Amino acid sequence: MKQKAQTTSFYVETLLLIVVFIAIILGLTQIFGLAEAESSRSAQLTGAVMLAENAAEAVSASRSAGELCALLDEGGSARLEGSGVSARYGADLRPDPAGPYELRVSWEPEAGGLVNSTIEVLREGRGLYTLQTAVFCGEEAGR
Repeated sequence: MKQKAQTTSFYVETLLLIVVFIAIILGLTQIFGLAEAESSRSAQLTGAVMLAENAAEAVSASRSAGELCALLDEGGSARLEGSGVSARYGADLRPDPAGPYELRVSWEPEAGGLVNSTIEVLREGRGLYTLQTAVFCGEEAGR
């Protein structure tokens, strides 16, 4: 009788150990899945920041919205829209008219030659990053 009770408790302990082991594996799998999703979001944000930095440099080098469009137009992905420029980029951050990233740069001249720009990077219609910048263009700012 004592032998049968020991065998039963051994099986119960073994089953409990297996259940705990499976629960730990499922928990770790979920953690790694969340980490992969966060890594993907981080990569998208990093790409958006790089595109915004490049656009800010182009704003700094421009004296008009047309010149800004010409600087951002690397392969036909940029177009002049009203008082700003819009361009599209692929997942590899290279110009791509059908790419998921959209860069919008406003060109807002003020009196005195200062031009304010809002640089916005979107991915599939969702805003990722916005940057405010300004450049002094002198009397050429309104052209």
